[in-house]
Amino acid sequence: MNNLSDMHVHIDYFKNYKQMFNSFERNKTYALFVTNLPEIFQKCLNNFSVSKYVKLGLGYNPQLVETYPFNQRLFDSMLPLTKYVGEVGLDYSKEFVHTKMAQKKAFDYICYQSAKTKSIMSIHSRGAERDVLTTLKANGVEHAIFHWYSGNKEEAHKILEQGYYFSVNYSMLSTRKGFEFIKSIPMDRLLIETDAPFGKTHLRGISYNLPEIYDQFSKKLGVEKIENIIYKNLSTLLLKQGNY
Repeated sequence: MNNLSDMHVHIDYFKNYKQMFNSFERNKTYALFVTNLPEIFQKCLNNFSVSKYVKLGLGYNPQLVETYPFNQRLFDSMLPLTKYVGEVGLDYSKEFVHTKMAQKKAFDYICYQSAKTKSIMSIHSRGAERDVLTTLKANGVEHAIFHWYSGNKEEAHKILEQGYYFSVNYSMLSTRKGFEFIKSIPMDRLLIETDAPFGKTHLRGISYNLPEIYDQFSKKLGVEKIENIIYKNLSTLLLKQGNY
C-alpha cells in the first residue's frame, strides 16, 4: 500500500524509537512526529536526521502546563526550524481544567507566532473545542488539524467552516461515537493519525500496522483505496501552506 501517512504520532515515546523513525523512511510513509515540549523538540532535532518523510512538530502539550511552564524564548528560537507545530492546544477535562488560564496564555502565544510562519498545527482540544477555535481565529491561523476530536458536531461544523482538517484514528473508528463523527466529516477534510503509542495500532499481530488501519477505514467507510484520498488531502493542505 503506497502513499500512507500518519499525521500525529509520538515516535519518541517508543522504546525502539530509532527503528520506528527509520521504518517511516524505509516504507516511504509520511509522518508528523509531534512533540510535547519545546525542550523535547530541541532534543529530537539532535537525535534524528532530517527526513523527507518524517516531519518534526514543535509542541507544548496543555496537559504538561503545571509541571513544565511554557518556555517562550525556546519556542521562539525553535519555530524557524520547522513548518509544523504540535502537539499544542487546550485541555479542559477534569484532570487539567484547573490550569485553564495558564493553558490559554501559552496557546494564545503559540497561535500568534505560528500564524506568522503559516505553520501547520496539530491541535489537542479535549473539552475546550470552542476556546481552541476562538483562539485560532483570533490569531489568524490558516492551517490547523484537530487531532482525535471528541467534541460535538456543531463545533466541528464551525471548524470545517474555517477550512481546518481533522486527523482521525483507529481508536475512534472502533467506537460508535467516533465512527459516527468520522462519517459526518467531508471526505476531503480527513487525515489519518495513530497517536501511537497511545492510540490502538496493534492489529493482526503487528504492533504498528498502519496498512491494516487504512484497510479498516476503507472497509468501514465503504471507500476503495482510501489511502489515495487521504494522500490527496495531505497534498492539498501542503499546497495551501506552500510547502509542497
